Amino acid sequence: MNYNEISKETFDLLYKSRATLAHSPVGEAIRLLAELRTSQINGCAYCCRLHSQEARKAGISQEKLDALPAWRSATGFTEEEKNVLAWTEALTRFEGLSEAKERLVEFYSEKQVVDLTACISLMNALNRVAIALRD
Repeated sequence: MNYNEISKETFDLLYKSRATLAHSPVGEAIRLLAELRTSQINGCAYCCRLHSQEARKAGISQEKLDALPAWRSATGFTEEEKNVLAWTEALTRFEGLSEAKERLVEFYSEKQVVDLTACISLMNALNRVAIALRD
């Protein structure tokens, strides 16, 4: 099903929402890691490919991308990245939200927390649509 064409206005708005996050005080690399990790958790192959390409283009090393599924035990992730990835997993799985949010606010302003949460939530929505409706 070509959901982008069937409901063009809705998906244009969703993609515009994602584009506005490029102006967020949350850095591009952090945002891309969160989007890719969300897509990995949800099992959206299309989004994993897309966000991996975007991440490489933004200068994130292939080594870091390869280690992303095992970020908790991998070296090379900063404390900031680990806290963002913990928030990404908590928000995507609805597990451990309080603890992950507590750690996140040590690194980010309220605006950044809201923007990051919107980014991850939007990616969860787009993953679910792509998985459910893509042939």
